[in-house]
Amino acid sequence: MKIFVTGVTGFLGQELAETLISHGHEIATLTRNVARGDRATNTESMIKGESISGVRYYFGDLADYLVVSDALKDFQPDVIIHLAAQTSVAYSFTHMKEVFDVNFIGVFNMSEAARREVPNLKRFIWSGSAEEYGIQSEEAYPTKEDDIQLHAASPYGVAKIASENWLKYLNLAYGFPCIVFRNANSFGRKHSHQFVIENIIFQMIQGKSPIKLGDPEPIRDFIFEPDLLDAYVMAAESDSSELLGEAINITTSEPISIRDLAAEIAKITNYHGEIQWNSFPKRALEIPKLNMDNSKAKRLLGWEPKHTLKDGLNVTASYWMK
Repeated sequence: MKIFVTGVTGFLGQELAETLISHGHEIATLTRNVARGDRATNTESMIKGESISGVRYYFGDLADYLVVSDALKDFQPDVIIHLAAQTSVAYSFTHMKEVFDVNFIGVFNMSEAARREVPNLKRFIWSGSAEEYGIQSEEAYPTKEDDIQLHAASPYGVAKIASENWLKYLNLAYGFPCIVFRNANSFGRKHSHQFVIENIIFQMIQGKSPIKLGDPEPIRDFIFEPDLLDAYVMAAESDSSELLGEAINITTSEPISIRDLAAEIAKITNYHGEIQWNSFPKRALEIPKLNMDNSKAKRLLGWEPKHTLKDGLNVTASYWMK
């Protein structure tokens, strides 16, 4: 198949592209043509290499509809996997327009260009987020995908909800073959320590005391990168029409508080120092607690995670401790 993957310079995208190539698929992507000196130092693939062998590159910005449209018209993919996004929730509070331009307008441009220029598109798989659930009543836990109102607790969440609503509108109005993944918090980054698990590991292996962390009370589901990768590959290669128009939780259904998470990582990294909690400004809204149900993913995709949180932490920690 011909698969167009956005976000191949990111955490999951590079390994996803390489995996799909190894399965015999033809891969293309859209990437910004940025000078080496201007590239963010935490960009995964730019640290590991300039390009991926076997990927066809189109250069442009997601916010530029004409560039996106021309790329899709030329490549004519069977499947689109749209991963590209500004992924930091914290960043969205101070950079709201940038996040909305990338995380909503980017989805609008990709999907509308696909609808107009790729008449034989089979699947449009989009990376949503558990942040879409925002603040829910505890009676809703474990949180299922259906019959629940989404309540954003961040500008990031607002953009993700808007994108999902747009894709579902396209599905209802035009039969657009979208699939929405509401991903749990992912971890397994080898080079970036911006996100919570990698951040805790990075600080603890430095051996300094105290380390600085945020609110210890939120409860989250986490998913290890190889499990997340498997879900996208399975959806890309599936012929099931049941997936189309669906929102699916991609999660372990094993929630843990940030406080308990830090304690587990301390055991793995042999950290015995102190933790300075609430070292960063709190969100404008209460940080929600979340426990997600993954039964729909098991039923529709035949997918379930292979790694426990502790196993995944051990693998991730090994990258940082080498």
